[in-house]
Amino acid sequence: MIRHGEVYNPQGIIYGRLPGFGLSERGRRQIAAAAEALHAAPPTVLYASPMQRTQESAALLAEQWPLPIQTDERIIETSIGSFQGRRFEDLPKPYITEDGAHPELEGAASMRARFMDWVEDVQRRHPNEVIAAVSHRDPIIVALLHWQQRSLDALPDFAMDPGSVYEVTLCERISVRALRTADENGSQAVL
Repeated sequence: MIRHGEVYNPQGIIYGRLPGFGLSERGRRQIAAAAEALHAAPPTVLYASPMQRTQESAALLAEQWPLPIQTDERIIETSIGSFQGRRFEDLPKPYITEDGAHPELEGAASMRARFMDWVEDVQRRHPNEVIAAVSHRDPIIVALLHWQQRSLDALPDFAMDPGSVYEVTLCERISVRALRTADENGSQAVL
């Protein structure tokens, strides 16, 4: 699981699913570092959300390995309705709850259901392959918390800087391991 790189967002708005939000130069460097973290177990399949920032991140990863990018709506950003284009301070706190903190905010149950549906599908379609998926902070964290059997209370402080990489092994026993969580300034976060 790879979070897309930093987005060019000089106005500091919630971009959500708005078009036109691509990677910043720093975001490109973060994805280059994410690619380095994947070299020990290079992906054989590459998926990405349809959003510009994830497609650009996946394209940078695809330069390392000759892989086509498979786009899947189920790993898209959280649906946030009319909060798109507004300031982050406008979101309710907490903004992600199990069933949705506001009628326009997608809840964790919905994110988890679509993400797990994608996981089951990918496992069937690509058995015994190393799958890389470029997605977004909240859906990735909701899935990781599910696999770790942790509550949503851990979401706000979960280590998920842009360009973070988590290895998830789905066998008889599920394991989650952070491969890269530090931003380029060197701050390190641990599970």
